[in-house]
Amino acid sequence: MEIKVYPDEPLVDDKISITISGLSPQQKVTVKSSVTEGKYTFSCSACFISDSSGHVFVDKQPSILGTYTGVDGMGLFWSMTADLGQQKGLRYLKRDVTTPQVVNLSVFEGHHSWNDCHNINQEPLVSTKVERWFLHKTVKREVIRDGILRGTLFTPSGPGPFPGVIDMFGMTGGLIEFRAAILASRGFIVFALPYFQYDDLPKYVKDINFDYLKESIDWFSNHSDVIKNGVGILGVSKGAEIALMLSLECPQVKSVVNINGTPFCSHYPLGPFTDFVESDFSRFEFTDEGVHLWDALNSNFKPDNVLNKLLLLKTWESDVQILYIIGDDDKSADPDYANVVYKCYPDNQKHKLTIKKYPKAGHLIEPAYLPVCRSSFDKVSGMVFVWGGIKEDHARAQEDSWKSILNFFKSTLLTNKTGSSFSSQL
Repeated sequence: MEIKVYPDEPLVDDKISITISGLSPQQKVTVKSSVTEGKYTFSCSACFISDSSGHVFVDKQPSILGTYTGVDGMGLFWSMTADLGQQKGLRYLKRDVTTPQVVNLSVFEGHHSWNDCHNINQEPLVSTKVERWFLHKTVKREVIRDGILRGTLFTPSGPGPFPGVIDMFGMTGGLIEFRAAILASRGFIVFALPYFQYDDLPKYVKDINFDYLKESIDWFSNHSDVIKNGVGILGVSKGAEIALMLSLECPQVKSVVNINGTPFCSHYPLGPFTDFVESDFSRFEFTDEGVHLWDALNSNFKPDNVLNKLLLLKTWESDVQILYIIGDDDKSADPDYANVVYKCYPDNQKHKLTIKKYPKAGHLIEPAYLPVCRSSFDKVSGMVFVWGGIKEDHARAQEDSWKSILNFFKSTLLTNKTGSSFSSQL
């Protein structure tokens, strides 16, 4: 009996083929997939019936029961969830991108639910490990501590220069590198940029230094390995909001991917953006699953109010290209904000704004095939926030949007103003 996995040592956004051989024809089996990150374990399961030759082809045969059902070759990765008995609201987050994600695959006799897999009283028929990498072995990782700047720079192999992208996350704070590592593994030079709750940076969102953010643009766009064609910014939530602000203040910013970020300054003023939308904390919706945030901003910004459009970040007045990725089941930011922005763009400027809206997807739209996160614990507030998303639909949104992000940055950062293309390793 054998489990074959192809390719060997894939990147986390690579599709994987898993084949189980040596079974009896029409044998019922359960495949359990698990990974440990820090002191926490995440797992998923799928139930199959082998074909007439005793094989299970995970990417061709349907899962009958488990954390996903139907035919999905990557279901044993994106459907992982925190194991039973651990704290509520755990989010899978790869902290050390220099080490692989080690996935344990085990095959058990019979069909078992994911819950039952935690107490299964039998040895696996066969087991193996899969090493998936966020960071390609040829990518250089460099910790940046230059003047007031903090972060991590990821540089692909080869002569360069490369298209440059700054990567920012949201209100979780700190330095998060996994997305930057994947982007760099795909041929971009990427600066993972923290802006609060890291090292000697401010502890609180209200104290974010806008000059620090502008200096990061200057430093990165002038880096010798960055194509002198302007840079892109990839942001989610608060990071996406800040990316839009920087695109208005920094001419070096050529393109922005906004993943469920508000198109206005929220919570506190920041730099020259003194008009902002406050959150009405009384509008938080408390449920058994966690807190729904989206209506807190709508108390002071209603998408259908014409006067509130004055608070929008006027990106239509700049040359920046924007890819706006929206989860229609977002429980943190109102998906209708995107429609308000689109209506503000003059007809002759609408080509600069691309909106991709995903039905039943939530707020945290990650790169392809990473575990779907519907809710997570926020250490700042001490609450579990619901981000939304129906698992299968959200996973499809992650796969499709990641392809769109890669293509968007290639098309916007590898062409100069005359329309000719730069050379690149992409």
